[in-house]
Amino acid sequence: MKLYDVCFFFTEFQCPTGFDLLNTDKLNTFDNRFQLILRQHLTVFALWSILNCAGDLIGAFILKGNAYYFLMMSGIWGIVNFIVAIGFFYHTIYRKTPKNTIYERLVVQNHVEKMMFLNIGLDVAYVFIGFLLREHSFICNISYTNLWLGFGWAVVMQGLFLLIQDISFLYLYRRNFQNSFCS
Repeated sequence: MKLYDVCFFFTEFQCPTGFDLLNTDKLNTFDNRFQLILRQHLTVFALWSILNCAGDLIGAFILKGNAYYFLMMSGIWGIVNFIVAIGFFYHTIYRKTPKNTIYERLVVQNHVEKMMFLNIGLDVAYVFIGFLLREHSFICNISYTNLWLGFGWAVVMQGLFLLIQDISFLYLYRRNFQNSFCS
């Protein structure tokens, strides 16, 4: 990965999706919008992971108690998310989507939608597990109450952010498909 690739990648986030454009070449428009939405999805995810790591580094030395554990868990999520974002980057940017037939495009669209629904299910599970961890902290005579409370809120926050992000980008992927093939 070159520095130029990273700079180009982040400037792509500012590009409009072009859903309002009327174009006769619907396949080319679909491909271009699909790649743009994919890059924007990845940019949001990567920035979220960087913010988690940066917040953890800053706050871990200043805060104590459940806020410390909250930032610790957020930092761990940030590291995991960054690793996933890098893998996602290589998978989507350097591995070209087949552009031979409409069927191959439909297979890719179907795969993306299934993965997004799986992610949405996992996001809901994260929120549920985060609330379970939080509730666990209220049990009487439990050790490490601040740890359970901080970890719980961090997992809830992570799950809610990812849930909103995944639902938003699923909407964009489906809208791209509908504009290209259902109109």
